[in-house]
Amino acid sequence: MYNSDWHIHSEASYDASLPVEELIASAKRYGLKQFGITDHANLNIPSFWENMYKSKQLYEKYQYEGFYYGVELTVIPKSLYDYCAKYGTREGYTFPSGDKPCELEFMLTLEDLDKLGIMYCVAGAHSILNVELDQNKIIREWHRQQMYIATDPRVDVLAHPWWFPSIKEWQDSEGRYFDKPWFGDFDVIPRSMHNELAAALIENDVCIEANLSMICGNSYPENFYRKYNEYLRYMFEKGVKLVFGSDVHRSPYGDYRESVEKALSVVGFKPEDFSAPKIHKRSGLKNLKS
Repeated sequence: MYNSDWHIHSEASYDASLPVEELIASAKRYGLKQFGITDHANLNIPSFWENMYKSKQLYEKYQYEGFYYGVELTVIPKSLYDYCAKYGTREGYTFPSGDKPCELEFMLTLEDLDKLGIMYCVAGAHSILNVELDQNKIIREWHRQQMYIATDPRVDVLAHPWWFPSIKEWQDSEGRYFDKPWFGDFDVIPRSMHNELAAALIENDVCIEANLSMICGNSYPENFYRKYNEYLRYMFEKGVKLVFGSDVHRSPYGDYRESVEKALSVVGFKPEDFSAPKIHKRSGLKNLKS
C-alpha cells in the first residue's frame, strides 16, 4: 500500500530507541523508497538541542538514497517557549490560567531549521495546554492547534490529526479510549472544522498523515478506525495530500504494509494515493553548536 514512511523516531529521540542502522536495513528489506527520521523537538532547552545534534549526526553517518533528515515539532505555549529561552529549563513554569487561548509556538525557528539542515518537518498537537477537561472545549482547542500547524511556514506534514494524549479520566484500566473526546463518536467533530482544516492544508501545501496507530490497531473502538479512515478519505478527496507515518519509536521496525492496506483499501485508498512532503535544501552548519 505504501513505499515511504515520513514519521520515524530514532535512538536520538528522548523517548525512542530505534537504531538508525537497523532502520536502514529494515527499509531495504521492505522495499521502502523514501523514509526519514523525525525525532522530537519539543522544548528549546539543552537536552532537546542535544537530541537534535545527535539526530543530525546519525543521519550523516548512515546517509542512504531516499533517506531524509526531518523533525517532529510539537505545539507549545509561546509563554513556555519564552520561559525556556530565558531560563534554559521548564522547571518552575506554570501554564497560563483562565479561558483565554494561549499564544502558540514551536521549539525551532526557521533559522534553526536552516542551521540544522532539516529537510522536512512534521508537527502535531500533543497537549490540551490550559484547557479544562470538557469535550467541546477540547475539540475547539485541538482544531485551533491543528490550524496553527496547517498555516505555519515551518510545517510540511500535519502529524496524526485528532490523536489525543493520555487522560486517565477518559481511559479504561488498560489505557484505551472508548468514548470521549471523539473516539466513541468521531462525528462529534463538526464537518466545518474538517473543511476549514482541509482548505488551510491545501493552501499551504501541507500534507496530512495516515498515522499507523490511528488507522488500525486496538487502542480505540473498532468503529472509530473505520470512521477515522473515512475522514482521511474525505480530506484526500478535498485535495489534501496524504503521506504515511509509522511513528515507530522502538525496535524492531516492522513491516506494516499488509495491515495498512487492509485498513485503508476499505475506504478506497490505493498505493498511488500516497504523496511525499516538500523536501527543503537547507545547507546546515558544519559546526552545529556554533
